Amino acid sequence: MEQKEETKITVVDSMMGSGKTSWAIDYINQHEDENIMYIAPYITETERIRDSVHREIKLPAHKGNGKIGDILKLLENEDDISSTHALFSLLTDEHKSAIERGNYTLFIDETIEAVAPYELANSNDIQYLLDKGSIKIDLDGVIHWTDLDYDTRFNPIKILAKNHALFQVNKKILIYQYPPDIFKLFKKVYVLTYMFGSSTMKYYFDLAKIEYDLKSVKRVNGEYKLVDYYEASRVSLKEKIHIYSNPDLNDIFPQKKTAFSATWYKNPDNRSKITKLQKATYNYFHNKCKAKTGETMWTTFKNSKGKLKGQGYTKSFVPLNCRATNDYAQSKFLVYPVNVYPNVGVSQFFSQRGLKINDDNYALSEMVQWIFRSAIRNGEDIHIYLPSKRMGELLENWLET
Repeated sequence: MEQKEETKITVVDSMMGSGKTSWAIDYINQHEDENIMYIAPYITETERIRDSVHREIKLPAHKGNGKIGDILKLLENEDDISSTHALFSLLTDEHKSAIERGNYTLFIDETIEAVAPYELANSNDIQYLLDKGSIKIDLDGVIHWTDLDYDTRFNPIKILAKNHALFQVNKKILIYQYPPDIFKLFKKVYVLTYMFGSSTMKYYFDLAKIEYDLKSVKRVNGEYKLVDYYEASRVSLKEKIHIYSNPDLNDIFPQKKTAFSATWYKNPDNRSKITKLQKATYNYFHNKCKAKTGETMWTTFKNSKGKLKGQGYTKSFVPLNCRATNDYAQSKFLVYPVNVYPNVGVSQFFSQRGLKINDDNYALSEMVQWIFRSAIRNGEDIHIYLPSKRMGELLENWLET
């Protein structure tokens, strides 16, 4: 499908709290002649947009064929829609045709996982389908569906393969790539984010040769305006983000550069170290900060949550990939006991196609996004414990520049 001339993608790259969402709400209110689709990470944020604009925006509901069926009806009716990243990733050719007919303007609140690991229901499914002749895999890893008579339990794989959206990396890792043609179907596209250059969506745009303009948001004469991209000063952040530096918690055991990574947590040899880390987390919240209920915020990798939870702070867990929400803006005392790297399969997917992800920039972006779920987004002081020396240095260097 050829890209329409009027299609234009704008990445609005500004620091959290700078007014990106406020600008988008103003835009939606001022352009009632445009059909709007607003995509956000969480249902609560889609509801917030619906409740903030002066026009009727509908959220897909569980009716008949579920939300995916309902969003198709909304598109066919040319209704204004607010939905989630997850539902956006499931849109079919029918949805895409309705989007093109409706001449929609798209807002994406925070970057989507346009390239991500794909988890099989059964680890042997790909080999089974290869042996059966249901699929074939090109040298560059693209999986093609070739079977006319198949078991319906393989429908998810069939749909992705027919959309040229499923890849195999190094003959073992499966990667999902969102079909880039959908961005050509909208009248306009606005991606609202921060540190876009460090995101996998930026590499995805580069790989798909999707062109975009880079802008920022600024308040001018009481109104939020798009302006030429600029790096906001971090002087005030340096004064308000207090990194715990005492060796009593930062040197609880000798660490390599990769300590506290997802692989490190999975290593059974590190059980005693993880126990020490859990005790240090408890010590930081209860003794160093004397934090009250509701003031704490911590994270770790999904499978390691049970290893670090503790009395008085377990319920203040905030997922690593948390985005675009104000739900934790009361949190002043943070623990970030992880060492972030891009997913290995995703990194290899891009590197095999000539694009290398900058590990440090990616890690910094993920950490800053998480930190900005806290009270810092309201201009308040926060205190953070960063056990990983690598992550601590990345944040310190960022605050210095």
